[in-house]
Amino acid sequence: MPMAPVRDGQIYYEEAGGGEAIILLPGLGHDHTYYAKTVPLLSAFGRVVTLDPRGLGQSTASTSGYSVEAWADDVIRVIEHIGAPRAHLVGSSLGACVAMQAALDAPARVASLVLVAGFSELDRSLEMNFRMRLKMLDETGLSDALAMHISMWTLGRSFLDTDDGKAAMERLFGAVKRNSVERYKTFINTILRFGRCEPDQAGQPKLTARLGELQVPVRVIVGEQDILTPVSVSRRMADHIKGAEFCVVPECGHITFTEKPKETAALIEEFLRRVVRH
Repeated sequence: MPMAPVRDGQIYYEEAGGGEAIILLPGLGHDHTYYAKTVPLLSAFGRVVTLDPRGLGQSTASTSGYSVEAWADDVIRVIEHIGAPRAHLVGSSLGACVAMQAALDAPARVASLVLVAGFSELDRSLEMNFRMRLKMLDETGLSDALAMHISMWTLGRSFLDTDDGKAAMERLFGAVKRNSVERYKTFINTILRFGRCEPDQAGQPKLTARLGELQVPVRVIVGEQDILTPVSVSRRMADHIKGAEFCVVPECGHITFTEKPKETAALIEEFLRRVVRH
């Protein structure tokens, strides 16, 4: 079983394909299976690495607490462990936060960023959504009601009515229930701290204030129907990143890798081919 040693544990990962390393970072509460539809589409182009974030799947739990900075450090240590001089990071939702943090903390190890449905701070709507999840966890635990709430916010309205949408909802229910209540609450509280803590002197959240420091090629992707991190959120984030490209996936919600896997993979591959050529 492939495991990468990290600061206070081990990270489980899987590989497919060859070439330059492309590391796929999942959203909140998800393990490497989040990218099941994406790996076959990208592995013909590069060395695709998926992983279980610490505390999920087959990775060990943290003994020193959870933070976006710690998750980013784990990614850098995975890059080192697989022997790649640097890697292209693709992050979805929370995974996009982790990808940006890794690029800021270890710029020599990151070749490019693809940020899908990402955010660099919490607007009022996103914060309220996470606080609602905490309330539901306290009241009903890892319930069908919580999974339904997450589904309605993350899957596009046109997708939910399809057979694929119903199947995706069932998988999302399963992913939610693979967490423990306390660990899922810990992850949410980590995001709440991250999105609001340590503003700079201008009052900007910490990550937003540092986006101008990113020196790698960046493509920002968002679903047209994303109501969790809407187009306006991704647009604002992209505007803080010098030279960032911005793409909208039509008729798609928050989890583009589930709803529009071929279209999302094509946007990633086209971008990476240009980056690699340079």
